[in-house]
This record gives sequence, structure tokens and C-alpha cells, in this order.
Amino acid sequence: MQEKPLNQNLETPNEVDVKFMKQRVQGTYNNFILAIYRLFRFIVRKWYVILALLVVGIALGMYVDSTKTSRLRHELIVVPNFGSIDYLNQKIKDYDRLALNKELIAMNAGNEVYKVKIEPIYDAYNYILTDPMHFNAFKVLSERGIDIEKYSKSKLASKNYKFHLLTVYTDGLGKTDLSIDKILEELNSDTYFNQRKEIEKKNTLAKRAEIEKSIEHINGLFQRLGSENKVNDITMNAYPELADLLTAKEGLLKQLNAVDVQLIEQDKVVYLATKFTNIPVSPLLPYSYTIPFLFIVGFITIAYLRSKIKSLKN
Repeated sequence: MQEKPLNQNLETPNEVDVKFMKQRVQGTYNNFILAIYRLFRFIVRKWYVILALLVVGIALGMYVDSTKTSRLRHELIVVPNFGSIDYLNQKIKDYDRLALNKELIAMNAGNEVYKVKIEPIYDAYNYILTDPMHFNAFKVLSERGIDIEKYSKSKLASKNYKFHLLTVYTDGLGKTDLSIDKILEELNSDTYFNQRKEIEKKNTLAKRAEIEKSIEHINGLFQRLGSENKVNDITMNAYPELADLLTAKEGLLKQLNAVDVQLIEQDKVVYLATKFTNIPVSPLLPYSYTIPFLFIVGFITIAYLRSKIKSLKN
């Protein structure tokens, strides 16, 4: 009589693992379905309690929604001047440690500033074209195969953008302008950057005077050419340098316009370009949704714990 090999009916370890995992998954699925069924039966049995909690929760939530203090967002577009962007970022980062917020509340501004943040307004096109150095830097990066779009949003590049968005969040309806003015006053109070402001404004005024002199010089050349040609036969062919003079004058006028704008913005270390105030900040969900949900979840949780404790005692 031929004997069977001893390991003929033995399962391999891999087969045992697969079978065990299958049983575990099946058991978990069955327990989940059973839990859903028990929850449904509990809700059916206690429907009157669930309905009462739902009505009370909705009513209470609607009352809270109608009486709670409004939260508002104020967006300020600012221009950090004189290399003050790192100073501004640090000042905003440390805002919670400043005494300014307590001062605002003490002054009865009515707006508790609970959050302040700042972020650059990405404008790579303007950033590249307004400065030849920036254009050359981006050209080199492009030739080296670096992703310009990714680099333009990097921390290094964003520090050099002209405009930044300063967002102030306040809790309560009060004197918004007073709160914003006090924050800007705090940001513009640094002694070092105010000294730099005076020096750079003086240099900008000197630059403007030089540009005006150059424009007057070109205008004088045009007047001289006009007086020398009484028959008004000034043409580009007769005077080929006219094209260069016109191009130079146009460039100088653009520079003069840019300098005038720069003088306006250099009035402050952190210059406020424009602002949008009192924008409502809506919660993720109104209290008329969250309160009844919490009531029902709390009731089900308490009932479950009571049943568990009772089963353990038995």
C-alpha cells in the first residue's frame, strides 16, 4: 500500500496569510454592516428624541448666526520701499507679540485684529520688464532650462515684487479705518527705514531734475532745427539723427513718469496703494447646521457608551 507524502495536505505559509486576510476583511465588512443596521434601528426607536434635538439645534443655531459678532477681512495692497520687505514680513509674523492689538481694543476701536498675513502679488511680466538686471537674470535662467514659472513664485523672487497683499482679519463691527491706520502707523515706525526714506527721496528728486534737463536739451535741439529751416522742410532723410532724438525723448518721458510715481510711493516705508475693507468672512458651515449635528452625534455617542458599560457590567 502506497503511502501519501506527509506534506500533501499541508498549506503553504502564503496560502495561510491570504486566507487569514480574507477572513479579516470579511469580518470587518460584516461588522460595519451590522453597526450601520444597529444605528438605523436605534434612530428608528429614538426618532422623537432625534427630532427634538434637530429642532432645538436648528433654532439655537439660527439664533447664534443672527447674534454672533461679525468677522471681517480687509485687503490692503501695499508697496514695501527701501528694501523693507524682510522687515515687513517679520513684523507681520510677530504681530501677535506686539502691544498694538491691546492698544486698539483699549482705544475702543471695536475691531479685535485676530489675524494678519502678507503675500506677494505675483507679476513676473512687470518684474522682468521694469529692470534690465531682472530681464538678464531671467534670460540666463531660461537658457539653463530652469522653470521660469516655478522660479517666479519662489520665495527669492517674490521678495522683489513691487506689490504685496496685506490682509487684516478683525472680529467685530467697529472703526475699521482706525484699526488699519494704527497698523500702518506701526509698520512705518522703524527709525532706520525712515532715515533711508529721506536719503532715497532726495536722490530720486535729483534724478528727476536730471531727466527734466535732458528733455529740455532735446527740446532745444528741435527748436534750433526749426529756426534754421524756415520753409519747414525738416525730414528724416535730411536729419537722420531726428529718429534717435525722438526715441531718446520718448524714453526720457517714460522715465519721468516712473520717477513721479516712485516719489508718490516713497512717501512711506510701507506705502498703501489701495484697500478693500469690511469683506464678510463666512464660516465653513453656519451654526444652524453644526449645532444640531453636534447634538445628535453627542446623543448617539452617550447612548453607545451607556450600552457598552451596561454590557460590561453584565
